[in-house]
Amino acid sequence: MSQYIDVALKVGDITEFPADAVLFKYAQSFYGASGQAARRLEGVGIPASQLTLAPGSHRFVETRGVLSAPLALFLGTVRLGEFGYHEIRQFAVRALTALEPRSALTHVAGTVHGPNYGLDEDEAVLAFVGGLVEAFQRGAGPQSLTRFTVVERDSRRARSLARTLARGMSETPGVQALPEGVFRVWRMSAVTQAPPLATAGTVSMAKPHAFVAMPFSPEMEDTYHYGIQGPVKAAGLLCERVDQAVFDGPIIQRIRERIETAKVVIADLSLANPNVYLEVGYAWGRGRPTLLLVRDVKELRFDVASYRCIVYRSIRELESLLAKELQRLD
Repeated sequence: MSQYIDVALKVGDITEFPADAVLFKYAQSFYGASGQAARRLEGVGIPASQLTLAPGSHRFVETRGVLSAPLALFLGTVRLGEFGYHEIRQFAVRALTALEPRSALTHVAGTVHGPNYGLDEDEAVLAFVGGLVEAFQRGAGPQSLTRFTVVERDSRRARSLARTLARGMSETPGVQALPEGVFRVWRMSAVTQAPPLATAGTVSMAKPHAFVAMPFSPEMEDTYHYGIQGPVKAAGLLCERVDQAVFDGPIIQRIRERIETAKVVIADLSLANPNVYLEVGYAWGRGRPTLLLVRDVKELRFDVASYRCIVYRSIRELESLLAKELQRLD
């Protein structure tokens, strides 16, 4: 049995990533990479009905050349809106356990759930890798497994997640940093993870968080990543947002729950998105502290025009102004 596993985060498309096996989740419907993989597999005679799995079940599929990896593992999970930090960590544990009979596998790859689905992306990657490390150190996984790659399609997000992973792994016993962002995890007689890896996915829901309501358009991505996320993290808060395009019943319920428990709600009213106004109204109704942002006061609608907004002309200015406002919450 291999005594170590090398963990790394790389930029790429999971359906075209070279590995012995790749992981996908079936969250009672197909989303993102799992949907892309299912459509390709259907083209070679593997119907999607074979991949519609109940929570807790799994299925191996020979990919017949439509994915770069020859083998895919689909795991059934709870619905997307119920798939939180704890479920991410348990998904990683389940995956390594399910892979054990495939003793010849040396390299497995998977993606991180969380970005755009209402979760803090840094906490999500730490929960996922934390589960992998925990399972491996307890003896789970194929006997020949020596590498696991976390694959992220967005290069900007990948750089950010790689920094988060480095921070979490550097503070964990039994982990050796190697060149090019690779971390060697050694098997140990006892799991002794340290924060933040140990707490991600175990007590994540109890950590203070900010809920961000904003339009989800390409022109606003830098605003979120550089103008909002940085100050929120510096204030010691998880930073959560939901992509408006994936709304369904459980997702809407998660939005309500996370607004109700947020230390602060941050709403960017630029582009006058109606869903953002709806979330602001719900936050006000629940009595949550709310910070309003806007690029141009002309973009405001009459119902909030009399309320104070942080008006920013650049992302750098937003970062500075928001940091000062968050300091006042302590």
